[in-house]
Amino acid sequence: MKHGYQLLISLTALLVSPMAMAHDYSVTTGIIAGFLHPVTGVDHLVALMLAGFFIGRLGSRQWISVSALLIALGSGAAGAQLLGAQAWMEAAIVFSLPLFFAMQWIKLPGAVNLAVTTMSLFMITHGWMHGVELADMNSSFIFGLMTASAAVLCLFSRIGRTVKSGLAAAKHA
Repeated sequence: MKHGYQLLISLTALLVSPMAMAHDYSVTTGIIAGFLHPVTGVDHLVALMLAGFFIGRLGSRQWISVSALLIALGSGAAGAQLLGAQAWMEAAIVFSLPLFFAMQWIKLPGAVNLAVTTMSLFMITHGWMHGVELADMNSSFIFGLMTASAAVLCLFSRIGRTVKSGLAAAKHA
């Protein structure tokens, strides 16, 4: 049963991956719109959830890892403002979801740095798409976007840590 959640995650990935770009871009200004954006865009929400879960389950330096992912997300949005759309970004976002799901099987604590670096690179693409698609973003939108992203990462990091503790307790019982 300990791999049951991994099977569920994998099946969800197969269903969610084709849904990249599932956003409503009608409201792109204001803190509320920014806060709602990462939780209403299925591709971004799933990426944040999986990254947080992974960090919580394997990472001992969770705040550093969460910060790295947030910096990558913000850097991507800033890069898009400077360089504009890139044709390969959409494919990178679609590829990121199954990759983030596959990373859930990593068990070596030493692999966390490599995994977080990989996730950060893909978070740049998610941020980039925000920057390209939401060209009318203002500072309050960006603040809301980053706050909600941080909240999702931290929440799922805590869930990952709880799962890790529960599995360890079950193993020793």
